[in-house]
Amino acid sequence: MKKWIKVLLCLGIGHTSFSQTWYEGTISTLKFGLKITTTSQTAQVFIPEQGMFEQPLKNTVFQGDSLRGELKSVNVLLSGKIDSLSFEGQWKQNGFPTPLRLKRVAELSFFKRPQMPKAPFPYRDEKVKFTNNEGSITFGGTLTLPEGKGPFKTVVLISGSGQQDRDESLFGHKAFWVIADHLTRQGIAVLRVDDRGVGETTGSIGTSADYAQDVLNAIRYLKTRKEVNQKKIGLIGHSEGGVIAPLAAVQSKDVAFIVSLAGLGMSGKELLLRQSDDILKQMGSNETYRNQVRSLNEVIYSTVARLPLEGDIKDSLQATFDQWVKTQPESVLGQLGYRTEQGRKGFLKQIEAMNSSWYRYFIKYDPQPVLSKITIPVLALNGSKDVQVASQPNLEGFKSGLTAAGNKQFETVELPGLNHLFQKCIKCTSAEYGLLEETFSVEVLELVTNWVKKR
Repeated sequence: MKKWIKVLLCLGIGHTSFSQTWYEGTISTLKFGLKITTTSQTAQVFIPEQGMFEQPLKNTVFQGDSLRGELKSVNVLLSGKIDSLSFEGQWKQNGFPTPLRLKRVAELSFFKRPQMPKAPFPYRDEKVKFTNNEGSITFGGTLTLPEGKGPFKTVVLISGSGQQDRDESLFGHKAFWVIADHLTRQGIAVLRVDDRGVGETTGSIGTSADYAQDVLNAIRYLKTRKEVNQKKIGLIGHSEGGVIAPLAAVQSKDVAFIVSLAGLGMSGKELLLRQSDDILKQMGSNETYRNQVRSLNEVIYSTVARLPLEGDIKDSLQATFDQWVKTQPESVLGQLGYRTEQGRKGFLKQIEAMNSSWYRYFIKYDPQPVLSKITIPVLALNGSKDVQVASQPNLEGFKSGLTAAGNKQFETVELPGLNHLFQKCIKCTSAEYGLLEETFSVEVLELVTNWVKKR
């Protein structure tokens, strides 16, 4: 496995006439790219093998043509000279220097995003802000409106887990921008919003239930816009966004339809168990090893599921883990790396994330009681190669819940050869997301657009 190179570097450029320049080379055999934008005095770094794309850079000093950057958290010092043709310098990490020689290029050979929307746009693109009812959170977003007066059918895009910007930027892909551009060109208005604590949105991380309230606030805002058809506001949610959309819909009669892009039709606990097993299988792990991992995950997740959302649960999780260790033979502990105290401490560090309210809510979440109340039109999509949300059991969950609701207006579709981001994949691993040029399948864009138009 190639050594992980942690990078955080900021380049300030003062004496060059180029507004945006690209430099490319290698560092320790890894492809390395640098994008410098002089107008905004910013730079971004790219190391595709490490899943690093458009990493914003900080904390450097520029003097003349010399640059010096430091990253204390990983003990990195970068120094060198930049000109119109190259960047030459030294990358020193933990005291060990590595030469860094980059050539100026028209574009990075390994970073192409052909679906990125390009101006001029045949629609209006408006930056908007609105607040929640209490005024405690300000939301920043972009509303794209087709040409004409309207009122237009409108959708709210809801991002997946983690703090995402309005474009759902990931590995240099901006899927929500691509989706919004396509829909708006077809006469559908789109609102996409920064998540809490990201971009122009304030507030702190919450649970899926909290984010459903954010969506309801977005709908309330849209109802103040004369360009929006208030009876035709729908939700399109990706991944966790496909959890949030139904949670919002059961609380509001203003939601006209839902599109779920790899949202959850199974419980959060079952999803995580399957996800772990599918990823390990893809990595070549044998069934015995996968069963051992599942055994541990099962007891940990079950403990999380029975504990309250609030309060510290680390002690309970540690007790559960210690008890599980006592019941396992030495051979199992050795294979999993938990025979030593250091190995056990390593696992306990991994489960610290489960102490968050978000994680606990997600593990406890069962979509069936929610889906069984949804009677509006629903389109549930999954890629057949999705290793994060297993397609067949997930879509069966949607069928079960929506059938229980007596819903006659739903469709579930498995899309051959697509991954969790709805890209046509080759290896179909999560590590491949940023290496693929396609941002979002054109076929899925057409499918979603045509379905929304008919609602």
